[in-house]
Amino acid sequence: MIRLLGLLILFPLFAIGQIPIEENRYLDSLRKVAQNKNMGDSSRALANYFISGFFSKTDVKQARIYLKEANKLAKAHPFLLAGVPFYEAAFLPDDDERGLILYKKADSLLAKFTTDEAYLFRSKIWLNYASVLQLNDKQTEAVNTIISKSIPLTKKGKGDILLYFMYADLATLLSNIGQNKQSKAYFSMAIDGLKKVKSNSSRVAAVYVDASSTLCLLKEYKQAAAMLDEARKRLVQFPKSPINSHFYAAESMYLNKTSAYKKALISADKGLSLASELHTEYMNHGLLLEKLESFSKLKNYRAAEKVFYELQQDEMFQSLSNVRRNAYKTIAQVYAADKQFPNAYFWMEQYSRLNDSISESNIKKEIYEMEIRFRNQENLHNISMLKSQKAKAEFSAANNRLMSWLLAVAVLFFLLLLFLVLLNYQKSRRLARQEKISYKQQLKELAQQKQLQVGSALIEGEERERKRMARDLHDGLGGLLAGVRLHLSALFQKNGPQTSETEMAIMGQLDSSLSELRRVAKNMMPETLIKFGLEQAILDLCMSYSTPILKIEFQPFGIKTDLPEKNQIMIYRIIQEILANAVRHASASTIMLQCSQNENIFLITAEDDGKGFDTDQKIATAGMGLENIKARVEYLNGKLDLSSKPNEGTIINIELDVCKTS
Repeated sequence: MIRLLGLLILFPLFAIGQIPIEENRYLDSLRKVAQNKNMGDSSRALANYFISGFFSKTDVKQARIYLKEANKLAKAHPFLLAGVPFYEAAFLPDDDERGLILYKKADSLLAKFTTDEAYLFRSKIWLNYASVLQLNDKQTEAVNTIISKSIPLTKKGKGDILLYFMYADLATLLSNIGQNKQSKAYFSMAIDGLKKVKSNSSRVAAVYVDASSTLCLLKEYKQAAAMLDEARKRLVQFPKSPINSHFYAAESMYLNKTSAYKKALISADKGLSLASELHTEYMNHGLLLEKLESFSKLKNYRAAEKVFYELQQDEMFQSLSNVRRNAYKTIAQVYAADKQFPNAYFWMEQYSRLNDSISESNIKKEIYEMEIRFRNQENLHNISMLKSQKAKAEFSAANNRLMSWLLAVAVLFFLLLLFLVLLNYQKSRRLARQEKISYKQQLKELAQQKQLQVGSALIEGEERERKRMARDLHDGLGGLLAGVRLHLSALFQKNGPQTSETEMAIMGQLDSSLSELRRVAKNMMPETLIKFGLEQAILDLCMSYSTPILKIEFQPFGIKTDLPEKNQIMIYRIIQEILANAVRHASASTIMLQCSQNENIFLITAEDDGKGFDTDQKIATAGMGLENIKARVEYLNGKLDLSSKPNEGTIINIELDVCKTS
């Protein structure tokens, strides 16, 4: 029975022995953390990564959503971002060798971190790497990976419990390649260590189960039975754990080795039933292999043949050469005992191809003996015909063989030629498709680049015109109006008390005109931004929009004063448009505005408690306000995320690159 290492995707920063059994309850707790905005971004990102791994094999779309959210929250946490390739590997099939590339990339990114947490994360990455190697039938490479990578990193990270489980995984791999004495030694180290830390997880029971299988292979049946008893006691508290199926496979193996074949069948059937219930059919190959052995020993050849057919349909069976080798040998013996010599010969030949060099000579002998028995039986069947037509048959057979060989050579040549023609044709079509796709992509990129250039030019031109008009209004028309007011004021003072109400009304209208002129000029190019910087300008803007029925709360974090002026203006315009839209359309009582800067990344978050809207409908009919915001965000190579529902307010998240502009 070949035993498999388990992939660690959901919980890479916990010890293996601490993975929770009640997955639904644990998943609910992770969701609460992920949705709690009072928690730190790192905690919420980690929760989203775990949930993504949880759904990666069952609901890929849902898993991708959680992974995207996790990456967004982890932007300010390089350690978490370094593990992203690890979580991406969860979306691949367990035996997909592309996972090896992703695991290596994750390890390379994490290598610059020297914390215990980083070392333990990397040790589990290499354990997953070994698991992929094992599923691709590279047992020796998997052993080397655990010895040279996983175990040293686990020791460096001071992960005692994890280290003992690493010993158990190494022992399992050693047993799979026939190194059972070494395997027993590592199982002893694992079990002694786990006894010290008094771990009670179901994973500990799995160690005892695997140890019992190795002891059976060493014919130490008394010790194997003791290991099974220990595993049985520990699994009582985990009735629905997949490890129970694994236990039944080991128990069935023990019963077969001790000649209790009927009991072995009962145990194997229990394991298959539980695997079906828990949807862990990947464990079926070990259980079916033991059933095949039981039926073979009980001489129930039809049942054995049926079980072998089931094994051949199992994907895991096809990927593990040691399992196939044992099954081929057993079914060959079944067919030989049932006097089906052609089938026996065929499967013994398959077995010989998989067997190692140590037993190669014995396998060849068994195949040779079966071949002789098969040919003798065939000769007895045809002997009378051969005697009557001996001379003619020999001549005819020689000619037929010659013609058959010539025809076979011609057919093979034609097939080879046809294959080469088809291969060349497919290659030509593939290259043509790739060139066409590449050309379309280039055209699309050029169009997008041109559109961005035009948009940038329009925005820059608009800002220059705003600045010019603001200066002209302030210095030109503003100066003229101020001069008029000064002269009128002097004239009215001469009249003294005789100044009429009409004249006073003219002065009031003139003052209002000056105030309106200053307001328009300020909107076009705010003086506060130029004189005191972006943070003070945004604060003034918030105060200008605030009223007794509308409260605007502005929270700045780390806004630098050395931003390029055109970038400051773009950010100011974006916020100005957001606040204007909220005041005009949202009917909100509170607006919360957050602005923060982390190196070259500038983040804007605006949230109101207004009436909200249907984003799908609104975006489809977006007005100038939203289009202006989008254009300025694209100018700063940014990203815009708009979230709103009717009667639930609106949240806008914007990320800008204040270092580069398009």
